[in-house]
Amino acid sequence: MAYPPAPQHVLKLRYKTWYPVLFTVLGSVWLVANLLTLMAGAFGIGLVTGPLFLLIGILTFVNPYYSYEYATGGLSIHSPLGFRAGTYGPPKGERLWYDGVNLVRVKADGKQKRVNLKLVRPEDAAQLVQAVAAAQQQVQ
Repeated sequence: MAYPPAPQHVLKLRYKTWYPVLFTVLGSVWLVANLLTLMAGAFGIGLVTGPLFLLIGILTFVNPYYSYEYATGGLSIHSPLGFRAGTYGPPKGERLWYDGVNLVRVKADGKQKRVNLKLVRPEDAAQLVQAVAAAQQQVQ
């Protein structure tokens, strides 16, 4: 007898596919071009930046861009290296709100700032909007 999967406690929003592919390809091309330059006897800065872009590209395939915690309603932004770079929502004294078009943060002083979801995959963004809208319905 198979058990149903456990409910998800954290929604991970991944980068759109083109973003990590772009970094990986650019890093690879830059590294190979500068290795050829090194073989010719010159040093290029691409020997440093090529592997860096390649590493960032690989890590953006693996690590999420945002993560949304259902329990707290907090949205965390992550760096490509994997650590939390910032937090939006109740942990910071803000509210996440979906106004029908944009996902916004309503700060404690009443000012609104739009949450940038341009680099998030559309299916993940739709799940986030659905979760925020559901939390909104519970508040009202």
